[in-house]
Amino acid sequence: MLGRAIGLALLVGIALAAAGTGRTATPVSTTLLARYEPVVHLYRSDWKPSAVEPFLAAADLERPTAGGWQVVRRSPPASALAHGASSLRLDTRGCTPARDLDSCYPRRATPPTVYGRAWTSPTLSSGITTVLEYWFFYPLDDWRTPPNAPVLWHMHEGDWEQVSVGLDAAGRPVSIAASQHDLGVTRTWARARKRGTHPVVYIALGSHANYLSPGHFGAAGVPHVIPPRFSGVPLPEPDYTSSQVTLGPKGTAPTTLAVADISDGSAPWLSFAGAWGDGSYLLAGETTKKGPVFTHLRVGDSPTGPAFHDVWRDPLLQFRSWPADDGH
Repeated sequence: MLGRAIGLALLVGIALAAAGTGRTATPVSTTLLARYEPVVHLYRSDWKPSAVEPFLAAADLERPTAGGWQVVRRSPPASALAHGASSLRLDTRGCTPARDLDSCYPRRATPPTVYGRAWTSPTLSSGITTVLEYWFFYPLDDWRTPPNAPVLWHMHEGDWEQVSVGLDAAGRPVSIAASQHDLGVTRTWARARKRGTHPVVYIALGSHANYLSPGHFGAAGVPHVIPPRFSGVPLPEPDYTSSQVTLGPKGTAPTTLAVADISDGSAPWLSFAGAWGDGSYLLAGETTKKGPVFTHLRVGDSPTGPAFHDVWRDPLLQFRSWPADDGH
């Protein structure tokens, strides 16, 4: 009874703090974010979710000019990104998917980190009043197939993905949403895999799409199928997940995944409207006597940060519009 009363008191506090702003008091939001933080499985060789600071230390902040891109600041601190214009971009020094493969990008050992945001609506929608968003940042998206000898790659710097838990008016979890490529899926809390109060998520190699089962229709080791409506590509493509490494809250996984609470919106990089990289590229390979050679084709820009995504502006959108998880 005491635990339930505390939970209700926390939610009342969130509602009061969030009224009209969607922002929350840090002690309250931190408690809820820790309670439902995901446990994630991924490949040992893949990039791990990290804080943005190591990425910024290896990047340049650039602006467009008539002759190309000009460096505004080398290794910008997070404070230098505050209210940065959409015309700006971040660019990893010495590497570009316009020319290089993922081996160009140095992999730094940084503590695994996920950014958390607790948001509360004054009205009930889809049975949900509070949304706990977990934003994962990866220095590089490098989806490829097949994994060991790729003939097709998709690469861009600065990859943002997210998983959300929806709570009802009584503070009970009712649903989970997971981003996948250009869309995402939802699953009822009752059907979600969990370790205690923590949902289990399987992160796809390179693409970092979030799956709620270990393989195609729950068959571990069998590649997931990316539907065309999720990828924008006319033909289905594979995504690969593995449990070689597990990250999560202390006591649930061998390696701790720390939650950085950004609920109050004060992190200066949140207001940066520019791209977190120098473009999105498709790489098509052909075999030659000297080995595989790739053609690099620009297909778009690198992603913007969390605050410029629709599910940040309206956290309930994912629960209203994303399809129910069909196990793909």
